[in-house]
Amino acid sequence: MTQRESQNKKMPAKKTKDPLPKKPAKLVNDQVWEFGPLIRTLREEKKLSGAELCRQAGGMDPRLLNALEKGRIQNPSFQTLSRLARVLTVTLADFFTIAEARREECFSAGSQRGNFSMEFPSSGARIVSFTPFIKDFFCGKIFLGAKKKFDQGLLKHPCPQFVSVMLGQFIIQAGDKKIHLREGQNLFFNGALKHTVLNPLHRESVLMLVTAPSFL
Repeated sequence: MTQRESQNKKMPAKKTKDPLPKKPAKLVNDQVWEFGPLIRTLREEKKLSGAELCRQAGGMDPRLLNALEKGRIQNPSFQTLSRLARVLTVTLADFFTIAEARREECFSAGSQRGNFSMEFPSSGARIVSFTPFIKDFFCGKIFLGAKKKFDQGLLKHPCPQFVSVMLGQFIIQAGDKKIHLREGQNLFFNGALKHTVLNPLHRESVLMLVTAPSFL
């Protein structure tokens, strides 16, 4: 190989890691919510045609709206509900609250799978709710990955919180207080305090959470 060929030979490009995008919280719903009739009722109350609602919702596909209203899509994404809520002048929480109020059941029986779950990939946390999507009360469990930590920004609930360790260990700092909780131990504190929850173990830990009203 000549010197010129050596100089012209391209060096392999240095690989760089792209920053990982922040993933939004994801809700996984195991129950059937009556979103379809609710969306159609709210649309008709606003005297909007399906086409007009889709246009105002940022160019939503009319076929998607039709499938929603007819119940063929029972678990729409948060993004879809948010776009519709903005046009129908309701909050995202209103969709769940009104849908829950329209159910015929006066109580909710469940299992360890819970009523629904929410994933927070950036925090390494997953929350499973034992209670339906209501504003007055929440009872569920938080799965926190190995060596993961979250702060008051995760729940954003400035009300009393009761937590109990179901599996593993947690170190909770609330205000100027710091406590190391092991299985079977619990803690009651004011959620308005600046706080952090850390899983110090190299495996997943599980924490039961009770709040009234719900943090959702």
